[in-house]
Amino acid sequence: MRKLLALTAFAVPLLLRSQAPTPSIAGVWKADLDKSIIPGPPNVKVTNYLSIIEEKQVVINRRTQEKGPEIDETTGVWGGPHGEERMTLSFLVTGRSVVRPYQGVPTEFTASWQGRTLSLMGETAGRPQLISRTYELSPDGQTLTVHTITTTNGRQQQSTVVMTKQPDSAAEPLRKPEELAETHFKNVKTNLKTMPASAFIDQMRYFAWALGKDCQFCHVQDDFASDEKQEKKTARDMIQMTANIDANNFKNRPEVQCFTCHEMHTHPLAYPQFADQIAAMQQQQQNRPGPNAPAGQPGATPPPPQHPPQ
Repeated sequence: MRKLLALTAFAVPLLLRSQAPTPSIAGVWKADLDKSIIPGPPNVKVTNYLSIIEEKQVVINRRTQEKGPEIDETTGVWGGPHGEERMTLSFLVTGRSVVRPYQGVPTEFTASWQGRTLSLMGETAGRPQLISRTYELSPDGQTLTVHTITTTNGRQQQSTVVMTKQPDSAAEPLRKPEELAETHFKNVKTNLKTMPASAFIDQMRYFAWALGKDCQFCHVQDDFASDEKQEKKTARDMIQMTANIDANNFKNRPEVQCFTCHEMHTHPLAYPQFADQIAAMQQQQQNRPGPNAPAGQPGATPPPPQHPPQ
């Protein structure tokens, strides 16, 4: 009887611990720039860094209508040569993998809680790029430390953002409508001009990823407004072509995109590649920086523009 009581006394705390509620990181957070390490060009100085983190239940299995927790994060960064820049990140917190766009590029995420630390792992589709991130919540729930390691072609870049919880009203600058691409950038002529500026940049990253190229394939370096390159003119035609296909056949749903035909090649393939061609392409990818891994930002890309990490 004594043994049974002893076992019961030992098991109850374990049971209560296993049933402890999952910590919540929802709310408005502001970076303490003096305590944070945000890599970037030496002439770029971040003046403000805000994040809105939302937690909600979403359907994760359409067949069974099973639901699970999702985190949606919107980050705004002020300062530097491009003024305000925004980034979004969305992932499930179920321990299962899910593919979501990250800075315009399809990325497979897996996330789960370990005590008061949320661990997130990401892998970019078709690119040798890995993202490892942790969200560490302080015992009083008022400080959130986000540590990110991005590995691209074997090279690592790290950032640490220490944020303190803010009242809901502090997020007002991030809730305001963002400037449109046609206003924020020069010489934007396609239907993408009505996109918010940050979404426009994510779309540029997607173009680069879908063709297996970098920004300079279409743009003149340091002069992105220039129309000098024929590739930029062709890209405009392709943007209009895919928009027409989707409008005429898919009720404007974006079913046909660059990757649909290009599959990370400059020109769509007429037939599947041979083994030596695949090996050569893989070698080229390893020697080329990824389109969503620019200088100065884990998970970002070479300009335009240079962002600090989300």
